[in-house]
Amino acid sequence: MSAKKIINILRNNNIDCLPNERFTLNVEMFPDTVEESIFPNQVLFEHPKLKESKKALNDDGRSLFRFFLDGAQRSYRVMEASIRNHYLPICAGQIGVAVLERMSDGTVSPVTDLTCIRNILVIPDLLSDAEVKEIEGKINKELLTEYHFTVVCYSLKEDKDPGDLGRAKIIHEMQLLELETIHEMIKQNLITDRRMLAKDGGLQYSESKKRQLNLSNTDIVQLRNVIGVAKSFKPTLSLGKGRKRQDLGNLTKGLGWKERTTVICPDKGKKQHGWWYLRIRPCEQMKSPLQGIVKIEIFATGDEVEDGIATTRADTISSYVLAERNVTPYKADPRWATHLYPIYLTETYLRSLFLSHTRFKAMII
Repeated sequence: MSAKKIINILRNNNIDCLPNERFTLNVEMFPDTVEESIFPNQVLFEHPKLKESKKALNDDGRSLFRFFLDGAQRSYRVMEASIRNHYLPICAGQIGVAVLERMSDGTVSPVTDLTCIRNILVIPDLLSDAEVKEIEGKINKELLTEYHFTVVCYSLKEDKDPGDLGRAKIIHEMQLLELETIHEMIKQNLITDRRMLAKDGGLQYSESKKRQLNLSNTDIVQLRNVIGVAKSFKPTLSLGKGRKRQDLGNLTKGLGWKERTTVICPDKGKKQHGWWYLRIRPCEQMKSPLQGIVKIEIFATGDEVEDGIATTRADTISSYVLAERNVTPYKADPRWATHLYPIYLTETYLRSLFLSHTRFKAMII
């Protein structure tokens, strides 16, 4: 018995499917997810307040980062489907999370129990839960492959392109997988004050995602040892209000080597995280004023939720990031100036686990 393709299984379930000419939705396999643009204003969020907008830091070469995590996704617009008088795209993709641990001798090794790859099929939310489960069951029974598929639905919105909604659902599932992995590490007591986790990208997970994982108060406290390091940011975003308002590009371009900005946060109700910008490369070695600057993001816990991130904590974490700036993936990655090498290794390892474009497409159509 030959393996069936997903398009045939859907057709057998009364979904009229046609192959799509533009198969991939990806612009880049590992895009930096910048979510801060959803916030209209940002405010100072540091205690005590800095007298100036930036601060020079000491670098003693010490880092307490023990684990490194990266999440990624590949998205595809795999076919067009006629479902109950609607003509809409069906998307699919692979999501994954990988964790590397640095040993006491300085070597890094994958934590295989915390590394996961999942295949996702995303269909419009025009079917009942029972119908979706039936389709998922038939795919995993009849596909005759070791690659399991999870079927999820994207919700239609009048002002949004359905293909974009499908890809957003895949990214949503990837972020949930990141949180699941972090939650599992907390449950296993792997993350502590002296065994911190550096994650690629930001930490601006929505409250709905946190609720889905039922994070307890203990989990939230342990999240203080999870640090997000993003390789890019939007320099056109603004900080402050009125006459004191300025774009982030103007704030960060004047940073000297080993200098950071003040901590800021979204001006949106209860403040649960803050971030700042740190230059980790000498200006004279960069091609542009904004190259070599990373965005560091942390969760606020305890009194910090009201008072702001403690200056000593922001300084300490910044020094750990500075300690990770070498070795660099120079020439191996165009983002080398803002890449921490252990995270680069995590990303490279995760990339090796994804199916090729051709292999994945062959299972679909």
